[in-house]
Formats: sequence, structure tokens, C-alpha cells
Amino acid sequence: MKYLFLIFVLAFMLAPAAFGQQRFPPPDFETGYKQPILELQTQQTLLTEVSSTVLLFVALGVGSWLLLWKRSRRGIFALGLASVLYFGFYKGGCICPIGAIENITLALSDSSYMIPLMAVVVFVAPLAVALVVGRVFCGAACPLGLIQDIFLFRPVRVPRWLEEPLGLLRYLFLGLVVYSVVATGYFLMCGYDPFVPFFRFGGTLGMFAFGGAFLLLGMFVGRPFCRFLCPYGALLSLAARWTSVGVSVTPDECIDCSLCKDACPFGALLPPREEERLSPGRRRALWGASAMVFVVCAVGGYLAAGRSSAGAILGAWFGGVIAAKLVSVCVVSERETYEVDHAKCFACARCYMSCPRERDRLKKEGETVASE
Repeated sequence: MKYLFLIFVLAFMLAPAAFGQQRFPPPDFETGYKQPILELQTQQTLLTEVSSTVLLFVALGVGSWLLLWKRSRRGIFALGLASVLYFGFYKGGCICPIGAIENITLALSDSSYMIPLMAVVVFVAPLAVALVVGRVFCGAACPLGLIQDIFLFRPVRVPRWLEEPLGLLRYLFLGLVVYSVVATGYFLMCGYDPFVPFFRFGGTLGMFAFGGAFLLLGMFVGRPFCRFLCPYGALLSLAARWTSVGVSVTPDECIDCSLCKDACPFGALLPPREEERLSPGRRRALWGASAMVFVVCAVGGYLAAGRSSAGAILGAWFGGVIAAKLVSVCVVSERETYEVDHAKCFACARCYMSCPRERDRLKKEGETVASE
């Protein structure tokens, strides 16, 4: 907070100097010189930042209530639409935890950089909520994800053999975003955000084409950017794995009808299965392959980045992500009924609408209200 106050005071002190440049008439050059127009960059005031942060907390709180207690798809959709209008079009794509990743990385790598307190809050709050109740931020407050949800017209299921490797791209992109800040100071994600040009009604033709491609693909593939490229989504997925109070499709006993699985466009509903264990020989082969991938990627990153330690760390991150995926297939745990994969669940509540047990619950509630 004190850093924001100092920035505000500094801007206030420098403002008169900026306007003072126009106190005297421009010199009369004979070469056709024209005085350039002075452009002053507008900055958000502390009040607007605080109000936006408060509204983020409100969206997370109301979204959690609608998702877990009210169990309302309509409520979640209405809240998401309001978030798109405010955080998207009105605020120009902010609040942005993706950009907060870059701010925090720069603060950790450069001690002279004073990170705004709001950037830290925006980064931490959705992750803290994800640890408790799942990815409510994705379903209730993120304008980048919700605009894709609005465009989803006729969803098709991505084959598992394709979805799993594509899902690793967001972790790899997270490494690139962090590396770009540390190595060059460039905010990669802020420069290539696919949807900000639409929210701000401006940008290059290439940026509009990039965002348009995602929206076009998003008409048939549920949230392609969120599932396969969003770096903050990768962190939310990791946090949501630990939740114990997340989405539960049926309010009581599951009847294994698979309707919820068919209704989910993100592949977040996992069917029943028996436990499978690989043979010791295949497990050792996978562990050996994982170690080899890790070493090769770390050395390759070190050499490709001009023998720099940052390149080695980036390569090790790439190798670690791939190695972890290889190791994860060693053991397949048992599931007795349909379960929600909270790492993939976007808290959209579509599955509630398809569950027969949920419809029975709503019918009984309606009858109870009518009798009263």
C-alpha cells in the first residue's frame, strides 16, 4: 500500500512539470518544424484499483456460494457475464492474474522493482480459493475464460491421446513467461494476450487474428486457451488438486448414468475404472526415460540460451513437466463411480443440469416451497 501511495505522490509532483512545458509558445522555426502533441498516460487511481480488487473478492465469494451451496448454472452464467462486461470490456481485461505472474517474477528477480500490492493480492486470491473450493475464478471472474465460454456453440470432445499432451503446453508456456521476464525483462503474456484487443477495441491485425482464432476454435472446443495455453490456469490446476470441498455433481448417491460426463465440454468428469499397475520392468523403463528427458532438456536449455543458468532452469522445467507426466502413468488408481477432476473443472456447473439426482432434488425443493 505504501508503494502505491509513493507512486501517487511522485506522479502528483511530476504533473506540474509536464504541463509546464506548454507555458511558453513554441519557437518559430523556419524549417517547417511542428510542435509535437504532448501525450500524458492515464493511470488507474488507488481507489479504482481497490474497488476492482473488492469486486474480485465479491465475485469469488458469490461464485463459491452459487457453485457449492446454491448449485445454480444460471447463477454462475449470469455472474460470469457480469464479469466479462466489467473486468473485460469496462476494465480492458483487468483484473489480470496472468500479468501478475510477470509482475511477481520481476519483483523476485529485480530488487529495485516495487510491485504494486494489488498485483500480489490478485495473484494470490484465486489460488487460495482454488485450494479450498476449486477453480471458481475461472467460472465466475476471469474475462479471458468466460468470453470463450460464451462463444461455445457445439462442443466436441477432444480425444484423450491428444488432450493430455496439449494440456502440458500451459506448463511449458508458464516457464517461457517467467524466463522472458528474468532473461529480458519482457512481459510476454501481456504482449500477446489473445483477448485484450477485443476488450480494449484496439490492437494490431495480428493480435486480432490470434484472438479470433481462439474464439473460432472455442465454438467447438471448450476453452482452448484456458485448457492448453493459459499459464495462470496451470497454477490453478495444481492448486485445485488439493481441494476437498470442490464440485460434486450429484447431491447424494451417483447412479452411474454418465450424463454428467456427456455434458462436460472440458473432460473433467472421470468414469469408473479398476486399479491398474504396470509391471516392474515397464515402471523402471518409464522412470529411466523420465530421468533422461529431464537431463536432456536441462542441458539443451543451457546450450540453447548461450550457456546461461536461466536457460538451464527453463530446460529443467520443461524436462520436469514431461517427466512428471511419464511417471504419472505408472499407477492408475481405482474409481468406483464418476468423479470430478478438479484440476480440469472450470466451475461452470453444466454437469448439475444433466444429473437426474440433481433434478429430483430441485423438484422436491420446489414442491416444499409450494406447500409452504
